[in-house]
Amino acid sequence: MTESKKISASCDCGQLVLDITTPVVTQVVCHCSDCRGVTGLPYVDIAFFEPDGCKALGESRPTTMKGGSGIEKTYFACPECGAAVCATVGALKGACVVIASRLSSPLDGSSTHIWTSEKVSNVEIPSTAVTSLKGPPEPVRSILVSNFLDTSR
Repeated sequence: MTESKKISASCDCGQLVLDITTPVVTQVVCHCSDCRGVTGLPYVDIAFFEPDGCKALGESRPTTMKGGSGIEKTYFACPECGAAVCATVGALKGACVVIASRLSSPLDGSSTHIWTSEKVSNVEIPSTAVTSLKGPPEPVRSILVSNFLDTSR
């Protein structure tokens, strides 16, 4: 997504909707135990968005925990159907991280896999993928820093 167009993300029952008006910053596939625990999936394709461009409509059930940085992140799920839709990441100034499969417009998918040290044993990562045992590798880290932590913007 190179231009800013409105898309949304929603839970299974449609009670929790996230309106998104900013373009995706970057996308990765996360294998961390936190994402797996919240979603029930063996890994999660996630897309990062500016927090100011994301607005939740409907009730949500937040689950807060410490991320790999030691700073809190909060996942938001629907209290009705239980489906997780997004998270905010404190270490990235509240970046909105959306489960890509919940988006109304599909993304291309990511070839970068993070937290592979916590990967489920029977999950195979494509040999062409960029992998990182923990957090995002360069250049993804640079994209995240410049978009969410760069104070000169």
